[in-house]
Amino acid sequence: MLNYEYYIDKKPPRTDASPPRHPALPSNPVLAKRLPPTSEISRRAEQYAHSARKQHILDEALTSAVETPLDARPAPPQTDPSHPREGDTVHVTNGGSKRSGGGKKRGGGQYEPFEVLRAIEKKDLAVILDVKSHQFDLLVTSPPGQPLPLVYAMRMGRSHHDVAIVLVGAMSRRVNDTTDDELAAKDPATLATLRALRANLKIAISASLSGPDGDTSLLSSFLQVIVMLEGNKFLQSSTATLSLALRSPQAAKPVSSAHQIMLKWVSRELAAAHVASVEEYLANAVGDLVLLGIWSIAQDQIRAAESIPLYYFARDDRIQKAVEERLALLRRNHPGAVQRLSKQVRAQLDAALDILGQRSLNGRERVERLRLVIDEGEKRRR
Repeated sequence: MLNYEYYIDKKPPRTDASPPRHPALPSNPVLAKRLPPTSEISRRAEQYAHSARKQHILDEALTSAVETPLDARPAPPQTDPSHPREGDTVHVTNGGSKRSGGGKKRGGGQYEPFEVLRAIEKKDLAVILDVKSHQFDLLVTSPPGQPLPLVYAMRMGRSHHDVAIVLVGAMSRRVNDTTDDELAAKDPATLATLRALRANLKIAISASLSGPDGDTSLLSSFLQVIVMLEGNKFLQSSTATLSLALRSPQAAKPVSSAHQIMLKWVSRELAAAHVASVEEYLANAVGDLVLLGIWSIAQDQIRAAESIPLYYFARDDRIQKAVEERLALLRRNHPGAVQRLSKQVRAQLDAALDILGQRSLNGRERVERLRLVIDEGEKRRR
């Protein structure tokens, strides 16, 4: 077989080759789609920055919240029939009912933490509400390595906003359903649940204050939990301060002092939020502080005057009703005892009960009227 490779390599190239029919176009890259206007780019950048800032605040809140131990689990449910478990409803002799210990999920068995997260992911509100009724602790605690249910719902974004609202509402309901007996007894299981609630609510509040679209409906409940857990020392100190100020009201301005005390007590973020529910809560708290201060003086002058439980503080009109009940008790059991009160204390007590009882006014209006009467010495409006 002949090899012609040598001759092929020696063959000169052709010079008569015709040029291509269509010359190549010069390189000139273009955008397949026009860029959006600068205003649109700026708007999107602001949205991304807001999302990143909100996530940063949420992460910081979580770090702060977990400083409170969440591993203080409630005591195991009682097996004694005389001590029913939570979630079960037992009828009592007066026809009412009361809550007690844990329960079971629909179909039997116990819910597991991963089932709660799965229900949140699938937006299965029926399961979440069932957990709330039978194993509430699963909504406010989590095992190591798993996020808290509320945090998980928030991280799912806007699509799961309704689930987050359900969780926050369940926490608020648990706070409001905490009975006076549970608070007075300082039951470890109740306090452990309230600590977990505080951590969750701290996260929710921080997230709600991080942007204009936050849900601020739970701010007052957050403050209420803090009072339940940490408020005794604060209330005792504030009551002593106000009882001194009330002895010379026009010089010491006790109502204004009570307002300043409450503003210092809440966080700067909450005080500056100007949220209606927070302002109403603060106004209610100011009125309660003034009543506690007046009643402290009354106890100094009348030994038979009963103390007012501090866990009544800022819970609707509990303090006001407690003062009225104790006054009625004094008039019934110790005739003439109320007359032993000084003229100034009787006037302050009458003014505070009358003004704070005017529920047609909002909280700020009641406090302002109380300030004018006690701090400024104006005559009370009839």
